[in-house]
Amino acid sequence: GSPAVGEAYNTPGAPNEVYELPPEACGDPFTPISEVQGSGDASPLEGTEVAIEGIVVGDFQDNATEDDGNLNGFHVQDPIGDGDATTSDGVFVYGSAMDISVGDHVRVRGTVSEYWGLTEINVTQVWVCSSGNDLPTAAEPSMPVEESLDEFEPFEGMLVTFPQELYISEYYNFDYVSEIVLTTDRQFQPTAIHEPGSDEAAELADLNLRSRIQLEDGRTSENPDPALHPNGDVFDLTNRFRGGDIVQNVTGVMSYGYGEYEIHPTAGADYTSANPRQDAPEDVGGNIKAAAFNVLNYFTTLGSRGADNQEEFDRQRDKIFAALQAIDADVVGLIEIENNTTAVADLVAGLNDVVGADTYAYVDTGVIGPDEIKVAFIYKPATVSLVGDYAVLDDMTFLDPNDLGEAKNRPALAQTFIDNETGGVFTAVVNHFKSKGSPCGEGDDDSEQGSCNLTRTLAAQMLADWLASDPTGSEDSDVLILGDLNAYDKEDPIDALKDGGYSDLLFEYRGEEAYTYVFDGQLGYLDYGMANGDLLSEVTGAAAWHINADEPDILDYDTTYKEPAQDALYEDNAYRSSDHDPVIVGLDVCDEIAPTLEVTVSPDMLWPPTHKYVAVEPAITVSDNFDPYPTVELVSAESNEPDDGLGDGDMPTDIVINDDGTIDLRAERSALGDGRIYTITYEATDACGNSTLATATVTVPFSQGKAK
Repeated sequence: GSPAVGEAYNTPGAPNEVYELPPEACGDPFTPISEVQGSGDASPLEGTEVAIEGIVVGDFQDNATEDDGNLNGFHVQDPIGDGDATTSDGVFVYGSAMDISVGDHVRVRGTVSEYWGLTEINVTQVWVCSSGNDLPTAAEPSMPVEESLDEFEPFEGMLVTFPQELYISEYYNFDYVSEIVLTTDRQFQPTAIHEPGSDEAAELADLNLRSRIQLEDGRTSENPDPALHPNGDVFDLTNRFRGGDIVQNVTGVMSYGYGEYEIHPTAGADYTSANPRQDAPEDVGGNIKAAAFNVLNYFTTLGSRGADNQEEFDRQRDKIFAALQAIDADVVGLIEIENNTTAVADLVAGLNDVVGADTYAYVDTGVIGPDEIKVAFIYKPATVSLVGDYAVLDDMTFLDPNDLGEAKNRPALAQTFIDNETGGVFTAVVNHFKSKGSPCGEGDDDSEQGSCNLTRTLAAQMLADWLASDPTGSEDSDVLILGDLNAYDKEDPIDALKDGGYSDLLFEYRGEEAYTYVFDGQLGYLDYGMANGDLLSEVTGAAAWHINADEPDILDYDTTYKEPAQDALYEDNAYRSSDHDPVIVGLDVCDEIAPTLEVTVSPDMLWPPTHKYVAVEPAITVSDNFDPYPTVELVSAESNEPDDGLGDGDMPTDIVINDDGTIDLRAERSALGDGRIYTITYEATDACGNSTLATATVTVPFSQGKAK
């Protein structure tokens, strides 16, 4: 092979003379970066040793400052470029530990390779040719791209800026590897907006994919310290972000890794807090509030699915209690609480320490079903009372509708409540359907609606049938479904419940863009309040309180892997107390049983027909199952014969209603009829508006002793 630069060698034909090639230097012939990159996904020069020259536009070496990160390399860009829009003019140089800076003009020699789809040069030597050079003008890609994110390939390794406003949409890995997903708008799950299988759902899925990019931070370490805000400063309690906040002028180098295009920033972005925290839930009205709250593995058994130790458990409890205190619901359906005899009791005891002794009680079901987690009810005894016993839907046809012998849904728990003030009765049922996360098998898993879609759909149908059977024996038809149904609102399970007569209250009151959960940067709601037709008229509002879905989980109670600075971000407030937002429903429930009413009058017969007034006194007996003082009003006093009719003595105004409640009736009847009948009608109305009519009659016979 050829000798390397600076290597001594013997010239052919002159064995006694040794020559040395001149050392390599800046300005020597080199391979343009665009030729290294090529116009395809991979370099046409992979495996080839090359020399390149260009300007350092991003420095992410191991020996760089802590804020710069540790990608163990730097990005070099041709300041002029080849003018070909299909080839990149930048490339990542891997493996250097040289003291270089952004703005340096460098010469690099190394071998071209592909690492997880990223073209890079594994460096063997670097020369700094000059420093303090102007950087190339940043390219300005934009989203959505026309067909696919592969359209970013020609920018790989280059300095780029996105001038457009981008939304912070996904931050699940922010604490772990500093990843944030930026999108052109807040994205919604396609099946949260459109029916599965529709062209509209497919179009939205495609648009979502074409409208997102990852924002990194130039580091590869896990749980890096400090965490960095997209504005370039340290993420702390005075410099937070939430989902839905906006960044603009995102600037950095375009990279690619693990199947995703990503930006490693070289400057902080312009940041706008566009989605501030709500201090409290929105008012949903009504005299009773019911809520559904997924408490994300509230386990008193430490080291299992929830808290790992007492410190974490105390932190978890304080956040859950802060959320429940602010929600201040009269009935709460809890999801993901440990399926034992102590977790819900512990939660209520701790909550009452915060809000006041005996404020909350719980429906004591003990262990229900075979899963590690269960659903539960807590309630305020001062405002609602239990009616009868709870009921549990826990047979295997519900837990595993596909009859595979493995429980998938959690048992549904139903309990009837009565409003202590108004007597309103309703049955609430809290649920936790099978998740989308693990497969259930062919025919059950759905490419759009997630794994186990059929399992959830069959469970929804069974739930509706079960509730129609009055499982608590309340003899009251008002039903409220609460819980985590693990299905977005246009999916089959929710359609099945709608077919069963239930209305989706978040949709009714908050519209198409309601949400309680973020997955893969896309919003939707898995958590529900659904009312049947009989209860719907008593619903006054519904809302989700966005304390969790919009918050990065670096703020949660978990201390696992966190550095001290991240642990210090913890606050004992409601924010990031779970990963699901609670759903709150307002109910104006009231007693639905009408009063009983009996009316008698004295006298009930007028004789003789003297054509004079006779005072008639009513006697009224009224009672109600709940209201001790229903109101009674005279509705009407009518006669079957006309006033001042032919043959009745020609005396006008036969009926006079007096202020003292007595009624004066004229003792007369028509000589042409069969006798006069006065009909007096009263109405009793209770505090809930239920009413009853009752009548009494007074007769004036045609002849003495005989009414025709």
